[in-house]
Amino acid sequence: MIDLEKLTVSKTYEGDNWLYFPPKKYEALPREHKDQLFYLDKGSKEHVYNVANELDILCGDDGWGNKPFSGGCYENVIKTESWATEEELKKWMYNCGVPFKSEVLLLPVFAPEDQPMLQTTWKMAVKYAETFFSYDNLIILDPKLKWCLYYHHDDIIYFAEGRRF
Repeated sequence: MIDLEKLTVSKTYEGDNWLYFPPKKYEALPREHKDQLFYLDKGSKEHVYNVANELDILCGDDGWGNKPFSGGCYENVIKTESWATEEELKKWMYNCGVPFKSEVLLLPVFAPEDQPMLQTTWKMAVKYAETFFSYDNLIILDPKLKWCLYYHHDDIIYFAEGRRF
């Protein structure tokens, strides 16, 4: 069985590439939010990327993020291409049905090697969606591999669940 639930994480980020929360922005976060944000160490990060590649987590994609989940590996795939406000985006994510307390992994898709990978909760993924989705393509992955969300930089989001292994 593939295990993405026992990863080595840290409250501090040791690299120089501060994608989501540079030091000043991080310090301004409420303590309860900081308590839900963890950085994966290099070994855990490599493991997650290896598993994602091995499983073809985007299932049939063209390698550039233009056709995620097109290979029929998931029972249900929903997509949104438009939201007028941050609240609409959060509502769409909320309606995906993932419990707020669920752990998630945030995998930058076309990131440099020193890019941070986060482990957090679905609640924080929804709360800071605009921050997380303001860069490049991103995968938000359930460590139990029950579902996967894919954000494409053209503001298209896919949510897939019911992976057929």
